[in-house]
Amino acid sequence: MGTPLPKIIWGPLAAAAVATALAGCGPAENAGPAAAEAGGPAPPAGSTTAGAPGSGTGTEPGSPGTGAPSGTPSAVDAPTTGPPGGGKAGGPGGEAPAGEAPGVAGAGAGGPRCTGAMLSASLINRYFIETNRYVTLVLTNTSGTTCTVRGWSDLQLVNAAGLVHTNVLRHGTPQTVTLPSGGRAYERLYWTSETAADEGVPCRPTANALKIVPPDETRQLEAPWLYGAVCQHGDISLTPLTANPTGG
Repeated sequence: MGTPLPKIIWGPLAAAAVATALAGCGPAENAGPAAAEAGGPAPPAGSTTAGAPGSGTGTEPGSPGTGAPSGTPSAVDAPTTGPPGGGKAGGPGGEAPAGEAPGVAGAGAGGPRCTGAMLSASLINRYFIETNRYVTLVLTNTSGTTCTVRGWSDLQLVNAAGLVHTNVLRHGTPQTVTLPSGGRAYERLYWTSETAADEGVPCRPTANALKIVPPDETRQLEAPWLYGAVCQHGDISLTPLTANPTGG
């Protein structure tokens, strides 16, 4: 059994909005038969291929005006709970960025593991409803070589003073995602702005950047953090990397 998701307060508005968001997120298992019908062999379980990005920019907020904050950590804190493959992902899948199509099933591992030097990171598809917060992390293959990713990234929030407490809760089952040059893989983050009983106001220091270490790597990537404080002791739930931009 995986780690249960953090408590989320739902109102009538939340139920309606999440039902709508979930409607567009189909099961990943449907990709295999589609590949077989196209003339190739059915793919092994847990392997997908991400499509190259389109021309759209999604719904990401604007970029910050300055560079990286001071007090950058020398290493990202490892996730504190959830072994690989444990639990089941939850939360709405969000919307695909304009001009992008979900990845399709591949025929297996498509190259060496993507290193940090081959990838860039960004955050898109912000989705807020009441106290619930969702955003999608995108890893893009910026090299000219096809490579693969599998599992979960390590995450650490930072600001000008240094580290901001971050507790990553991993959910779902990992799969190998093949990234051609320009291909993208996606992870869904979700957290709450509702304060815990032992937290004040604000519940936590506000971060201005998110440090990301891709699976099995040590090199840090960075994306601007424009989404406020992460309450409930810095808990961020994270789904594994997938070729599907909706996180479904």
